[in-house]
Amino acid sequence: MTSKTDKIIDLTRNKTKKMSIMINEELWDLFKTACYKHNTTPTAKIEKWMINFIDENSLI
Repeated sequence: MTSKTDKIIDLTRNKTKKMSIMINEELWDLFKTACYKHNTTPTAKIEKWMINFIDENSLI
């Protein structure tokens, strides 16, 4: 059986899906600035939110 950690590692590798979202340009700029202040990237932050959300919904 695969552990939760192994599943998360699998989910964060082999990125093949591109997505586009429509958001306010100023919101995006502020989000990017906040990410860089915390030494992360927008993609990594969004991915972390997604993993946490599916975990909270018992899908991992």
